[in-house]
Amino acid sequence: WLKFCSNGSAFVLEGLKAKVDEAMSQFGMEAHTGFFLKSLAVIFFLMTFGQIGQLAYCWLMTGGLLWWMLTSLVGLDQDDSIAVIAAIFFLRAIPWVGKRILTIVATYPLALSFKYASQILPKYTIDEAEFFSCDGASEEVAARRKASLKELSEKWKKKYPKCQEFSIELKKMISDLRFTSARCFPAFNSVVQKYLDPSMALDRTEGVDVVDFDGNSSMDISGSYGVNVCGYEKYKEFIEDGWKVAKKQGLFLGSLDNTVLDNISRLRKVSGHDEVSFHMSGTEAVMCAVRVARFNTKKPLCVTFGGAYHGWWDGMQPVAGNERLPQDVLCLKDMNNLSLTVIEMRASEIAAVLVNPLQCFHLNQSPPSDPVLSSNNRKVGPTAGYKEWLHKLQDTCKRAGVVLIFDEVYTGFRLHPRGAQGAYDVKADIVCYGKTLGGGLPIGVVCGPKELMARGDTKKAARVNYVIGTFAGHPFVMASMNAFLKWLETPETVKSYETMHKNIDSFIETANAKFKEKGYPLKLTNWFSVWSMLYTTPGRYHWLFQYFLKDAGVNLSWVGTGRLLFSLEWTKPDYDRLLERLLTACEQMQKGGWWEEPKANIKAKLGIEIGTAVFKNVFGLTG
Repeated sequence: WLKFCSNGSAFVLEGLKAKVDEAMSQFGMEAHTGFFLKSLAVIFFLMTFGQIGQLAYCWLMTGGLLWWMLTSLVGLDQDDSIAVIAAIFFLRAIPWVGKRILTIVATYPLALSFKYASQILPKYTIDEAEFFSCDGASEEVAARRKASLKELSEKWKKKYPKCQEFSIELKKMISDLRFTSARCFPAFNSVVQKYLDPSMALDRTEGVDVVDFDGNSSMDISGSYGVNVCGYEKYKEFIEDGWKVAKKQGLFLGSLDNTVLDNISRLRKVSGHDEVSFHMSGTEAVMCAVRVARFNTKKPLCVTFGGAYHGWWDGMQPVAGNERLPQDVLCLKDMNNLSLTVIEMRASEIAAVLVNPLQCFHLNQSPPSDPVLSSNNRKVGPTAGYKEWLHKLQDTCKRAGVVLIFDEVYTGFRLHPRGAQGAYDVKADIVCYGKTLGGGLPIGVVCGPKELMARGDTKKAARVNYVIGTFAGHPFVMASMNAFLKWLETPETVKSYETMHKNIDSFIETANAKFKEKGYPLKLTNWFSVWSMLYTTPGRYHWLFQYFLKDAGVNLSWVGTGRLLFSLEWTKPDYDRLLERLLTACEQMQKGGWWEEPKANIKAKLGIEIGTAVFKNVFGLTG
């Protein structure tokens, strides 16, 4: 019987070989071995480009196995075997390469070019001799500008002596402060830092004002990086109430109490999800959300959209700010139907789509800031149709079996008591919270359904998703959060959101009318309580406006006039007072000649400056 089977197999293989040989000879394939080898090389490159470590060996092993089968079992010669393998690989490559090409077309352009641009774009400096006239200004205007800067510098030495002394000492020890002190377009930093130090050393907060070491009071529109939704006085209450509850527990970690259970109950109402995970920052919350999505879907990729910020974790930062660009993140164009097609076509690979609703304010753009303000090139403002886009995205993810994650670290509780989910009437599969939720203390929270929040595999004992943190659920943080969540549910709080939005709309309208009347090249735009300043005419010194705002008694963060925030604490008189200070700063900018019409073409000047710097960098001509 065994002999019969062996002889039968041999007969079948011989017959197969004969048929293949006949086909090969008919098509003359043995004469085109070189072509097939080249084709294999091209296909191999296309199918492993960008993922060489993950796929190369797999395809090489597959090719080797096919070679052995065709030469040893089937009995084809080398030329014929190469032709067959090339044909098999080609057929397999067609859908693969199609997906790759579509993904590249849908990818956020900067995500494709940043890796290379970051290596050739050097820093360059405009020296003091050119600083005041780099827009082609006359000698008279340049002299006014120089006098204006010197006057401001001398004024600050008297106005902020303790703050400046404190800043000098702190910069020796804290890299972050040295980084955030560079608040203007990089080429101007050297000269500006010689004259001005915008650092503020805080003594206390008083309502919407912050008071520095020198006793100067400034209206705060920085919003403490998005944390300040309620108002500084309200956070003091949350912290005090929280301490009253938590002080008896002290530093005891790893246990639960009634406060934690009450927080979970309230968070389930806010998020619309059954399970909650506590962390110590918004970045940690995003890390957890992406990790549980990948673990529970058993898929590797995550989608983000162009310009969106999801914390400083390098695993979810596909463009600027990250030296190790992640290979398992697809950064696609926001509000683009082709992106939806990619999500559906690559659903078997994509675990989650991560959305920061704040992108509605600067679609497919990085967060606006003065350090990138080379002229009046800022593009911000609420994007029409964003709500409909989120619903379309939700439907696509549902059909594709892809997890939709909302990063509400910034937008949660700022737009609406239920964050962007409430503002846009859309439910995400997983929601991340942070910043203000801690009631003034550090916090990160992830909410989602049981099947997506699981930390272990029900069928495989060794497959565990380790997501944990020492200080997660800290008694003091939980108690402060509890005070915030209780406040959030009151009817007065819900109504205060409506009042704030009306006040902001009125302020924006009034301020813009005033700027137009005075002839100032300034316009304000907002998205809920997030707002920004736009410059209506070209100019190389718009970034300088933040320094005159500081002098007028307005406190901003290191991003300057790019992203500004109001809180629920602001009243009509506060908005009126702020407008007066904005107008004072505008007057000083105008008086100093900083808003004079450029005589040179700014784009051309920038092109020459950057091109020259790149040339020097490439050929090693920099000092």
